[in-house]
Amino acid sequence: MDAWQRLNPQLLRYFLAVAREGSLSAAGVRLNCVPSNVSARLRQLEQQLDTRLFRRQGQRLRLSQAGERLRPHAEHLEQLCQLAWRSVQEDVWSGDLRLGSMETTAAVRLPELLAAFHQRAPRVNLQLSTGPSRRLVEEVLAGELDAGLIGGPFEHPQLDCLPIWQEELMLVLPPAQDAASLGARPQTLLGFPEGCHYRERLERWVLASDLQVAARQSYGSIDAIFAGIAAGMGIGLLPRSLLERHPRVHLVQYQAIAPQLGATTTLLARRRDAGEHPPLSLLLELMRAQSPLNE
Repeated sequence: MDAWQRLNPQLLRYFLAVAREGSLSAAGVRLNCVPSNVSARLRQLEQQLDTRLFRRQGQRLRLSQAGERLRPHAEHLEQLCQLAWRSVQEDVWSGDLRLGSMETTAAVRLPELLAAFHQRAPRVNLQLSTGPSRRLVEEVLAGELDAGLIGGPFEHPQLDCLPIWQEELMLVLPPAQDAASLGARPQTLLGFPEGCHYRERLERWVLASDLQVAARQSYGSIDAIFAGIAAGMGIGLLPRSLLERHPRVHLVQYQAIAPQLGATTTLLARRRDAGEHPPLSLLLELMRAQSPLNE
């Protein structure tokens, strides 16, 4: 028996859990087992590979150079196992679909789309999580999401990024704010947490407009951003599609900005090596049918 044949692929599940969570206790929660079990499996794997896969950095476990080299192969094997499982299911429209989305896209673009998807594939377990584009990209690359709806343009050598919707970003102001006088005093910027594509566009617009920044405030919800702007706390940048549908839009005012910063595309990002995923393919088909970019 060759040395590589002694490698137990099951141990890679424990390796990936620790790599993604950064600690034995968090990995145990993910795998529904005690930390000592995770530690024992890691020791087994390191013995089989005859190398250290992690190094301790403070309270966290970080991948060693060997661990960094192993991770993409472990993730690829995980994806192959998922494909093998789906290939023998009686119904291809079943299983799990893990979708990530920007908060605004989830609020405006997805409700009707996901309702149509559920009618076509009622047995699919859809898991939708929202967050800033940068975090969604990281989770797609790590294999924690099957796909993510992110702000573009964006390119990555390991991802296919497909254009889905065109958005027009609007400058959102308090009701009594005169846009022409924004430069009279430093402005507070309201938006989603760091890593949000729209927040990055707002920063670029402020720089191009030669405005001074008093503070930056991050909120996890659209309503919180609306409420803050309506109360006169500061300014923000949100897509027109959201503003035109939001029930509290009368509490703020908004106006267009230069298309170089205002025009943006929502992309569906997925790993190039992920293989076939029938539920995701169906969802993409429905998205393209809904999108004017594909007319």
